[in-house]
Amino acid sequence: MTECFLLLYILTSGFTLKWSISQGVLEGRGRICIQDSDRDGNYDFVFAHDGYPESSIYYYELQLPNSWQKDSVAYPYCPLLWDSGDFDADGFYDLVMQCGSPSPYWVGMTVFESPDSFSYPIQEVWRDTVGFALVTPICAYDIDQDGFAEIVKVIGDTTDLDIHESTNDNHYERIYRFTAGASHSPMSTLAFGDFDLDNQNEFVLGYSGGEYCILECTGNNSYQEITFQQLPTANIKDCFSVPDADGDSKLEFVVKGFTVFNARIHAFIFEATGDNTYEIIKSFDLAGGYNLYGGGYSEAGDVDGDSIPEIVLEACQSIYIIKSAGNDSFYVWETLPGNLTGSSVRVTNDLDGNGLNEIVVSGNNQTRIYEYDPGGVTEEASQVQAGKLKVFPNPFREKITIRWQKTDSRQQKTDNKLQINIYNSAGQLVRFLTLPGNNSLLSTIVWSGDDNAGRKLPPGVYFIHLQAGEYGIISKVTLVR
Repeated sequence: MTECFLLLYILTSGFTLKWSISQGVLEGRGRICIQDSDRDGNYDFVFAHDGYPESSIYYYELQLPNSWQKDSVAYPYCPLLWDSGDFDADGFYDLVMQCGSPSPYWVGMTVFESPDSFSYPIQEVWRDTVGFALVTPICAYDIDQDGFAEIVKVIGDTTDLDIHESTNDNHYERIYRFTAGASHSPMSTLAFGDFDLDNQNEFVLGYSGGEYCILECTGNNSYQEITFQQLPTANIKDCFSVPDADGDSKLEFVVKGFTVFNARIHAFIFEATGDNTYEIIKSFDLAGGYNLYGGGYSEAGDVDGDSIPEIVLEACQSIYIIKSAGNDSFYVWETLPGNLTGSSVRVTNDLDGNGLNEIVVSGNNQTRIYEYDPGGVTEEASQVQAGKLKVFPNPFREKITIRWQKTDSRQQKTDNKLQINIYNSAGQLVRFLTLPGNNSLLSTIVWSGDDNAGRKLPPGVYFIHLQAGEYGIISKVTLVR
């Protein structure tokens, strides 16, 4: 009698809540920054909490293996933290934020810096006292590749955007102002990178009316607009880069909008088709679940340890982890709980050194840190007498053929019915089918990617479990749309 190895899968969630912190960003406003700013070998989380009874910048430090401690607090007025790094290349950590002053009332951009190599960035060293008062997202990136990060300030009450650069220690000057021909305000974070592979960096900015624009650096302190387009969405507050998730040697970028009337999140994945030309290679229309969503911020990175980045998309009530199934093909792989008013999502650089990056979700004045569990869907091999299960094509878009072939004719009358249960990646039963098994060595059925009510299932990983008499066998399949 033919022997085969049966794979027994234990279906559990692929991510576990590793740590939690009882404080975090307020309502998804601003970013959480991750660094070792006091250089003691331990990562720290830095975030602003603008609210009663105090407006503060918190510094939480990871004390391995499992303790987060509030290590320091700074008290700027009305802080809204956006980015961190050594912007003036003096060897000390800088924070850039929107900040204010109670008397006289002032709101603008400010930079905090560490006073020495062993302290957190807790002192203000520069503020922008010229220009518009209201500031929304601020991002820093070395766009012109001169060794100094440009600080890009999105001005929320106009159609302007300012770029500042360090001219000497703790001093910055505005080197460029872009005024878009738009009727709506810019309001998003920015995606940066050489998306069209022409050795010139671009950045992407979104607007409240659903427009997005792409600007390109054409030389030192020189920029030009190359694209201004409308998308079928509104309130674009989130644009971010993806470091080649589909393996075609090109960066992607994501533009994410939110429509208030139906609380839908719209995410558009872009890729270059040539010099200064781009197309949407995949879009997602997702339930946000809350029409008072204030906006949140996403990131991309390798979260499952396979060296291929995933898109970790903030979408109000949920965090969607999106994987690639091949060139220009993407699907929702896993979900994590979000915060209805919005979250700052970050992908860390392996905080505890175990080989896996973490996902940080900070919002609603709390912070949760998740890590992928490689045993989320585990396999155990045992020697049994059974048959062969074949599913094709895999990945599939609309239909998949499920074929069961017995390996011994003496077993052909023992299985009057073959039960097929289909589970999602969380282990939930979403579909069941019955295969006729009488007097046949070969049984085939087609599944159309729907649930028991006939509704189309979302893209993702599913597990087809076939029960043949006393034997069971599972095949993992990927549904893409």
